[in-house]
Amino acid sequence: MKKLISVLCVLAVLIAALCVTASAEETANWAYGALPLNSEDAGVGTIYYAASYFEIEGITNPVTAVPYTEEEIAAIVNQEAEGEYIEAPEGAMIGMSVFEAEDSIFWYDADNAAAIVSHADPLAMNAETGVFATAEGEEVAAPMA
Repeated sequence: MKKLISVLCVLAVLIAALCVTASAEETANWAYGALPLNSEDAGVGTIYYAASYFEIEGITNPVTAVPYTEEEIAAIVNQEAEGEYIEAPEGAMIGMSVFEAEDSIFWYDADNAAAIVSHADPLAMNAETGVFATAEGEEVAAPMA
């Protein structure tokens, strides 16, 4: 009887561990590769939008320049939309891969992401540092540490 209770306790612990692991995977921060920019001038390959980006109201699809519909956002959030999904660090709003080096991705928090997307001048990303700057060299945004 003691063996049976011990086995049941071990099974209960294993089941609890599996449940915690499954819920952690479901809530992990992910990013959606919505825009393969592939711009040598900007130094950017693909733009990734983190899960937190899709919580903002009235966001625009960068490919169509039209606001996302509720259905499109639901498909992206449920990871059912066509496109690439990758893991994103906590606190990231957007990620940018280096042109012709898709494995090298710099991540930007909300403040730096806003600085990038709202800047009027054309920007270029430094492939080594991830810093976005104007043609005159004014630094506009830096990636997360």
